[in-house]
Amino acid sequence: SLNTLNVRLERECVETPAFASGKERVKEAIMAMVTLENQVRSLQRQLESSVETWKDYQNILLALEDARTEAERVAALCEQSRSQVLQAQAELAELQRMAELQNVDELSERLRTLRERSETLSLELNDAIDKQARTEERARNMAERLAEAEDNLARVRQVRVDKQAHFSDLLASYAMAQLAQASQLTRSGDYNGAAQKILGETLHASEVTVRKEQLENEWHVAHNVLTRVFNQESHVLHDYGPDLDDQGRILFLKENRSSPFVLLEILAEKIGMQRDLLGREERELFEDFLLQEMAEAIRTHIFEAEEWVQQINKVLSGLPMIGEHYLLEWKPAPDFDPAKLGSHLALHYKLLRKPSQTLTSQESATLMDAFKQEINAVRVRQKEDPTLNFMEALELIFDYREWFHFDIYVTPTGGQRQRLTDRVAGTRSGAEQLFALYVPLFAALAALYKSAAPGAPRLLALDEAFDKASIANTLRIMEFLASQDFQWIMTGPRIDATGSRIPVSARYLMLHEKGSPVATASASFWSGNQASQEGPSGEQNGHDGR
Repeated sequence: SLNTLNVRLERECVETPAFASGKERVKEAIMAMVTLENQVRSLQRQLESSVETWKDYQNILLALEDARTEAERVAALCEQSRSQVLQAQAELAELQRMAELQNVDELSERLRTLRERSETLSLELNDAIDKQARTEERARNMAERLAEAEDNLARVRQVRVDKQAHFSDLLASYAMAQLAQASQLTRSGDYNGAAQKILGETLHASEVTVRKEQLENEWHVAHNVLTRVFNQESHVLHDYGPDLDDQGRILFLKENRSSPFVLLEILAEKIGMQRDLLGREERELFEDFLLQEMAEAIRTHIFEAEEWVQQINKVLSGLPMIGEHYLLEWKPAPDFDPAKLGSHLALHYKLLRKPSQTLTSQESATLMDAFKQEINAVRVRQKEDPTLNFMEALELIFDYREWFHFDIYVTPTGGQRQRLTDRVAGTRSGAEQLFALYVPLFAALAALYKSAAPGAPRLLALDEAFDKASIANTLRIMEFLASQDFQWIMTGPRIDATGSRIPVSARYLMLHEKGSPVATASASFWSGNQASQEGPSGEQNGHDGR
C-alpha cells in the first residue's frame, strides 16, 4: 500500500544521506509515479474499452448491412405481396362478377361433379394401365407365336417349292398325252389343278370301259402328234441319239444315256461357253466402237462446247447490258431419268472425258457395262415398239447434250452474282427480263450455227426488236450479235448501228402518211466509220446488218 511504501521510503532515506534532506521531493516523485501509473492503467482500460467499442462497431456495421438487405428483401416481399393482393382483389372482383352472372350453387354443383369425375378418371386410368399391361403381354405372346408361325410357314413354303419342282420334273420326264395338260398347268403355276387333273375323279364300274377307250384315243392322238414332231425334229435329235429304256423313259445315247434334264444342263453349259466366246468378241467390238470412236467423238464435242462457253463468257464480260454482266455455266445435270436412253452413259460422263489410253481396266468395264445396259434398254423398247429405229436410238444414247444443262448468272454493276431463276426473273424489270431472254437465246443460236458448214449464213430475223430497251442497250445487243458473226434483218423504233463496232449495216426508214396506200423507204448505209446517207428520224426503222 501507499503507507507501507512511505514508511519504507523514510527508512531508506534515513539510511541514505543523499536522500535524507529531500524526503518531500521523493514523496512527490513517488506520488507522481503513482499518479502516472494510475493514468497508465486508466489509459489501458480506455484502450481496451476502445477495442471492444470498435469490435462492437464492426458487428453493428455488419448487422446494419444485414438489416438493410433484409429491409430490401422485406420491401420486395411487400411489393410482391401488394401485387398478389391486387391480383387477388382483381380475381375476387372477377369471381364476384361471375357470381353475379351465374348461379353460385350451380357452379358448386359443377365443381363437385368435376371432382367426382376426376376421382372416377383416376380409377379408370388405373384400370386402363392394367389392361394395357395385359394387352402388351398378350401382344408379346402373339408376336412370339407369330414368329414361330412365320418360321413354320417359311419351311412349309420351301417344302412346297421343292415338291412342286419335283412334280414338274416328273411331268416333263414322261411324254404322255394324259400328262400334257397337267404339265401345262404346272407351267402356269396351277399345281393343285395339275394334281387334280392327274388324279381325276373316282370312277364307277360302268365308267371304266368308257374311260379306257377315251385314254386309248388320247394315246393315239398324242402318239401321232409325237411322231409328227419327232419327224420334224429328227435331224436335230439325231446327233444326240434319243431312245426309250425299258420303263419308257427318254434317254440320249450320245450323251452317256442322259435324261432330258441332264441333256439340258449339258446344252446350257455349252451355250454358256459359246456366250463367253461371243462376249469376248462383243467386248472387242465395244472397245473399238465405244472406247475408241464414240468416246473420242463425245470427248471432242464436250471440250469444244466448254471452249465455246468460255468464248461466249469472254464476249459477255465486255458487254454490260442494262448495267449487268451475264455469265453462262454448262454443268452436268443434277440427276438423270433412268428410263431415258443415254442415262446410264450419262452417269459416267467423266470417264468419257478421259482419253481411252488412260482408262483403267475397271473404268473400261464400267463404260462397257453402261453401254450394254443402253443396248438392252433399246432391245426392250424395240419389243414394245417394233417401229423404233436402232440407229435413231443410238443417236439418243450418245446425245451428250442431254447430260448437261445451262445456268445463267447475272452480276449487277457493283453487286453480287446471282443465278437467274424463275423467282429471280419475276422480280426484275421489263428490260431486265427481256435481256435475260435475249442473251441465252442468241447464245443458243450461236451454238447451233457453230455446227453448220463453213460459209453457211448465220441469219436471224426479228420484228419490233428490242422495243423496250434503250438505244444504248440495243446497241450492246447488236454488238454481241456482231461478235458472234450473225447477219440479221430487224425492224424496230431504235435500231441503228451508226457509230458502233458493227462493220457494215443498212438502215431503211419507212415513211408513211396516214390513209395513204403508199410507203416510202429512205435508205442509209454504215460501213465501219462513216454513213453514206442519213434519213429523218422518228419513224419506223428497218435494219439489215452483219
